[in-house]
Amino acid sequence: MTLSLRRGISGLLAMAAILGFVSPAQAWDPGGHMIVNQIAWDHLTPTARAKVEKDLEVFNKEHDTAYDFVTAGCWMDDIRGKTRAYNTWHYIDLPYNAAGDPFPVDWQVNGLWAMRHCLAILRGERKDPEIDKAQALVMLTHLVGDLHQPLHTTSREGDAGGNGVSVPNIQDANVAIFPKWKNLHYFWDTSYRRTVRDGEVVALYPEPAYSTDEPVARHQKSLPLIREQAKTLVAAGKQLPTGGEMKSWVEESHALGYADGYQKLPGGDAANPVTLDAAYVDNARAISQQRLVQAGLRLADLLNQTYL
Repeated sequence: MTLSLRRGISGLLAMAAILGFVSPAQAWDPGGHMIVNQIAWDHLTPTARAKVEKDLEVFNKEHDTAYDFVTAGCWMDDIRGKTRAYNTWHYIDLPYNAAGDPFPVDWQVNGLWAMRHCLAILRGERKDPEIDKAQALVMLTHLVGDLHQPLHTTSREGDAGGNGVSVPNIQDANVAIFPKWKNLHYFWDTSYRRTVRDGEVVALYPEPAYSTDEPVARHQKSLPLIREQAKTLVAAGKQLPTGGEMKSWVEESHALGYADGYQKLPGGDAANPVTLDAAYVDNARAISQQRLVQAGLRLADLLNQTYL
């Protein structure tokens, strides 16, 4: 199984570059990552905010970009058409069983290792010649979001976190251009804003296409909606557990991916292709909205503890 299949089809990305735009097919979509970062931003201390902004100034200067904290959550996906260096950092495939153990050994490069690695760099506990503190901050914001997506921790019989499971009744502008994105992983990447209408899995609000040369400008256009959604989701999820260590976050995601991502599929967990029904989509939307809130609050907690 290739890395390009695991988290996005390389040929589709190449086609996107040729056409002049790209749509999200890895991790939470841009809206999801921005919601995570918006929630985190809203819960940072004044001291943490000020220090984070200084590191972002360094990052933007080094990379000739113009991200703010909220849009910076998209950077690791924005660069995937240019480099595959971090492809394995976005996920961790745990065994397909209810417990999800045994965990891979600590030195294996995966999403859990990557979160720990970036946090250690940010706190000055580890050095990486390729990643400075400013970049570690930006990467950490993305990775915390990724590892709260249930199918970024769960894979069934080599299906790459649901990329290999066809879902014919997904409809949006992205899959109209890239039909191979009609799969279970893409559904979960966008499930926080999905519903069923007339038997089709549609978006409650769309993600507009954007130029690959100007991803930040595209992200910025979504910010009013992102702020509104972040406030709404936090208000609905105030009783969610938000503590725990990084490994426990992964365990939570895997439990959800196994039980709700696969076991509740219409037709059983082995269904492929699968037509998603309203019960499955509504449940996935509720879970994903909760995971976005948890990711945002946990990210804020990490940064508040780091930027004292």
